[in-house]
Amino acid sequence: MTYAHREDIYDADTHMMEHPDWIRDFADKDIKNHLEPIVEGDKEVLERIDRAIENFNLRQHDPLKLNQAKDEFMGWKHKGWEGLGAFNAEERKLANDLLGFKAHIVFPTSAFDQVLAAKEDRIKIGGIKALNKGMTEFCSVDKRMHGAAYIPFAFGEEIALSFLKQAIQDHATVIMIDTIAPTGSKAFTHPDFDPVWKFIEENNLAVTLHVGADNGWDPVPLSFYNNGGQVPPHKEGDAPRDALAYMGISYNAELFLASLIFDGIFTRFPNLRIGVVELGASWIISWMKHLDQSYRAFRRLQDLSHVKLLPSEYVQKHIKITAFPGEDIGWLLNNGCSELLMFASDYPHHEGTDDPINRFEKTMTDVNEEKKKNFYSDNFKRLLAGNI
Repeated sequence: MTYAHREDIYDADTHMMEHPDWIRDFADKDIKNHLEPIVEGDKEVLERIDRAIENFNLRQHDPLKLNQAKDEFMGWKHKGWEGLGAFNAEERKLANDLLGFKAHIVFPTSAFDQVLAAKEDRIKIGGIKALNKGMTEFCSVDKRMHGAAYIPFAFGEEIALSFLKQAIQDHATVIMIDTIAPTGSKAFTHPDFDPVWKFIEENNLAVTLHVGADNGWDPVPLSFYNNGGQVPPHKEGDAPRDALAYMGISYNAELFLASLIFDGIFTRFPNLRIGVVELGASWIISWMKHLDQSYRAFRRLQDLSHVKLLPSEYVQKHIKITAFPGEDIGWLLNNGCSELLMFASDYPHHEGTDDPINRFEKTMTDVNEEKKKNFYSDNFKRLLAGNI
């Protein structure tokens, strides 16, 4: 029996969990020794990874251990690096069988932060090449996995195009991009980037935004924490450090998506599709209202003639979004988000919980089958647009 409770589930957010030497295996010789350590060399986390690798090796030689892991694979103790198939592609096929989902978008985890921590652009660019190469190899063993190739816009349009061309050679169907340009750089909606957006559109690539892909931006000024209390440091991953940071989790994506609309990207490239992943969904309805109000307030004060639709109509046409387990999906689906929301498990991350389906289903008692089908399958298919 699979974890999936219906046959037509597609998962818009899963991850691989890279081991410490993973990125080096795919890096060119001239950068291998210049890469930053994974998880910033945190000894405690590295010890946890070592234990996870030991447990993986035990499963390869002990059928009882493997069967136990299969029985408990959605449980809390099998999250992160301890997840079934977290870093081994062949074992991931087994995990995919147990999940029972038709397809998965797969994102990197710690290796993404590792390569972007490089001190030199040359090393960073080489690390990104290694990251995408490794992701391609990991996902190649199972056609259900669609690895997200990271395309760095931050180095300009020529380098972005070179990464896109490689992604196409690697048969990528999904790319991940940043939401914020480095200080002093051109916005990603600048006309100089039009050839990049055109290439993405012509090659039918699904674009994704993901928590953590934001040029290191922090939504909460540190002065907020000078409050007489203490906030535990957040040592790993891309989840918000605390409740206050969670309040700003979607803010950079909201601004970026608004810039795509107001700067005419969707008008010039009407077939672009954007997936907003692991940034929550509860904000989406009020944000659409806010977009429309902004347009009405400023259309006579600035040239917005290229905005041919109401901004919220561009959202409905071009954007899909994932929710966290625990958000009120039923309310969102019944109040204007039926063609926006996608199911996501975040496997094997802790944020996905031990039972995301049940947490979503609890909120959908008055949601009809058409809207459920949109959530579990059709909106994912629309994002991938035939690439499944």
